[in-house]
Amino acid sequence: MFILKKIIEAFVLPPGFMVPVMAVLGIYLWKRSRGGALVCAALAALIWIGTSGRFCDQLLRPLEDAYPVPAKPEGDVIILLCGGFRGTRKPYSASERLAPGTLERAAAAYKLHKKTGLPLLVSGGAPFSDEPEAEAAAAFLRELGVPAKMILTETRSRDTLENAAYSAAICREKGFKKPLLLTSAYHMPRAMLLFTKAGAGEITPFPVARRSDGPHYFNDWLPGAGLEARLAGNEYFGIIFYRVYYLFAKS
Repeated sequence: MFILKKIIEAFVLPPGFMVPVMAVLGIYLWKRSRGGALVCAALAALIWIGTSGRFCDQLLRPLEDAYPVPAKPEGDVIILLCGGFRGTRKPYSASERLAPGTLERAAAAYKLHKKTGLPLLVSGGAPFSDEPEAEAAAAFLRELGVPAKMILTETRSRDTLENAAYSAAICREKGFKKPLLLTSAYHMPRAMLLFTKAGAGEITPFPVARRSDGPHYFNDWLPGAGLEARLAGNEYFGIIFYRVYYLFAKS
């Protein structure tokens, strides 16, 4: 019953419900328009494959495998890149104001801070909210017990390019030359590219929150089981975009 429920659920809830819709439409069109029927079949297959957990893992894995977690992280500051803000109005905990990506990174940054004793530079502005992401993440870190004097915030950035530019400026101002850059593993290749270009110093990547390392089950072959394809696509697009940008910026 459990397996049957999961299979039915995958084809009833979005985006998986579009697979049977496209299949039924393709059958209806088969005698009227073979081309239309084939297009429907192709769309059904793309939706199924493109939203399956196995497909998403294959997209994310090259990004997440680009940098290992250092066994003995050394540096003079931890740069935490925020990854979204939820903005709950009356939270019980400051963690409720953080999007899942930011929460994962902030929790890992706290552990790294406890292990190394290094100060934290939290980077993230307010591109889609009234409160900078960095302020919300800093409140969570203080709630965990990090002293306020150990936390710096960069609140102007709207994307990774600005994360890098503004954080690098703060590092130069404060004399930090060996930052530990902490962000989600899938985001690290783009972050390293931009922080290196910004001259942020001798950067050590510290990737966290891998999504493609977990075990696989039957539902990973079903539509809707993995929706990280957009994350991966955004990263590949960003890497290509900025490589082209810097290529033309030199000329």
